[in-house]
Amino acid sequence: MAEKKIFKLTAKILLGFLGLWALIIPILYIFGTTIYFPFKISGGGEIPYYRLQAVRLAVCLTFSYFAFRFLFIEYSKLYPIQFLDVFLKSLALTSLLVYLSTGVEIREYVLVFFFFACSIITHIISGKKFRKYFN
Repeated sequence: MAEKKIFKLTAKILLGFLGLWALIIPILYIFGTTIYFPFKISGGGEIPYYRLQAVRLAVCLTFSYFAFRFLFIEYSKLYPIQFLDVFLKSLALTSLLVYLSTGVEIREYVLVFFFFACSIITHIISGKKFRKYFN
């Protein structure tokens, strides 16, 4: 029982920091500062093209997942954490594929591992056992 509480707290802290980061980035952009993950300030306002491609493909995969889910399952209850889970899995997969196809520096693969680790955490806490703890 204590392990579940620690895991739940860890997941909430991680998602809280990611949510805060995701809120601050658009606000800073309005004021002329472009920051891309994790905390790199882009001098010319440009984000590396391979990162944009990874996010674009992740959005497409996530959209297609939910489109096909609607076509075959129709109306089913879905929690916000489940959406995050699908998107993070898509982002980890597309980041890996784009990075491999473009031959980026090896240090960029740290992001793939980070997104993969986050997707594991969201997968676990989006399960039926943990969903009732978030109510």
